[in-house]
Amino acid sequence: MPLPRITTKRQFVQALLIAAALLLPFVSISGNPFLRMDIAKMTLFLAGIPLRIDQFYLVLLLVLLCVVSFLLVTALLGRVWCGWLCPQTVFNDVAELLFGKLIIEKVQALARPFEHFVALTISALIAFNLFCWFMPPSQVVSHLLSIHAHPAICITFLLLTLFGYLNLTLVKRRFCRSYCPYGRFQTALMDAGTLNLSFLEETRDRCLRCSSCVRACPMAIDIREGFQIECIGCGRCIDACREVMENKPAGAGLIDYRFGTLKGTGFRLGKTTTALLFVTLLLAATLIWSVAGRNQNAFAVQRVATAEPRILPDGSLALAWRAIIGNRSETEQVYSIRVSGEPPNGVELLGQTRDIRVGANQHNEVIFMIHVTGKSRPPEKIVLELLCGDRPAGTVSVLP
Repeated sequence: MPLPRITTKRQFVQALLIAAALLLPFVSISGNPFLRMDIAKMTLFLAGIPLRIDQFYLVLLLVLLCVVSFLLVTALLGRVWCGWLCPQTVFNDVAELLFGKLIIEKVQALARPFEHFVALTISALIAFNLFCWFMPPSQVVSHLLSIHAHPAICITFLLLTLFGYLNLTLVKRRFCRSYCPYGRFQTALMDAGTLNLSFLEETRDRCLRCSSCVRACPMAIDIREGFQIECIGCGRCIDACREVMENKPAGAGLIDYRFGTLKGTGFRLGKTTTALLFVTLLLAATLIWSVAGRNQNAFAVQRVATAEPRILPDGSLALAWRAIIGNRSETEQVYSIRVSGEPPNGVELLGQTRDIRVGANQHNEVIFMIHVTGKSRPPEKIVLELLCGDRPAGTVSVLP
């Protein structure tokens, strides 16, 4: 009876991952990208929600969440990340699959050139996709076609393509086997219920010593020797063993994924996994609460350093200030600035302090004057209030 194969499942997961990477830059919600770090707008779009650079603390929370989630996946699934999801593995798997499927005996003379062509094509697609995570895809195409207008982008694209090409033709899986620190790092996170790829000790005596598992391993290791850091948990050895053993009387493979190290051990949460799960949920809840409750307006005021205080003909004093107003909502807003509360005697605002229009997810900068009459003593502090329509949107204290 044919035994189920791991390879088809792994390739399906990798296909979903590649499709997500290629298509997500084109997905939008209410006119905003689903997920993009837009360099030109200095904005991170997260599930269509814009987070500008002045909300960097939210980006920090997101980075921390991603890191802790990655550690959680490691504690749960061990090296499955390396063999199923890691970009280095996925790109090499795709290159090997294309090369193996398209090269036949009759064109062996073209095998080497075709291998380089596949590597170059994949590398160019990767480089293009990376740019799409930082600017709209249509803009990427436009910049790449305008070499003279955007030389830095074109040079970066060529360097990324060259890096990927050398990686797929020269480095390949040597990086995973000899240089990647993740295998050493993962051993420190192994828990009582961590998923392992194991040669089953209870059926060791049935091994035929055919070495099919060794020949199938992309890392050139022998899984029969027990846990090895170089193992990426891809499952190729499982399929190789099942292909040999499925025609035998017992009809079962000798290698499989197993939670923990003992026979019959099922999924369970160890101490490390439980702690990481708690931190992940806490960070996720904090991020959702912070994004939902974030202020829709930004207001900052600073002195215009290049403008000296002006003494008007009536002896009054005028100081130049710069206001930066941010609109984080999805619609254009109209703002105004006024002195909060009871204005100090002899203090007024001059210049553009009303009907300040700011587009959706945009910032606007205006220059205005704080005017103190000559007969009045300058106050120690002035509180400026930002109004969005008729609603208070923020306050700033300044020292005249």
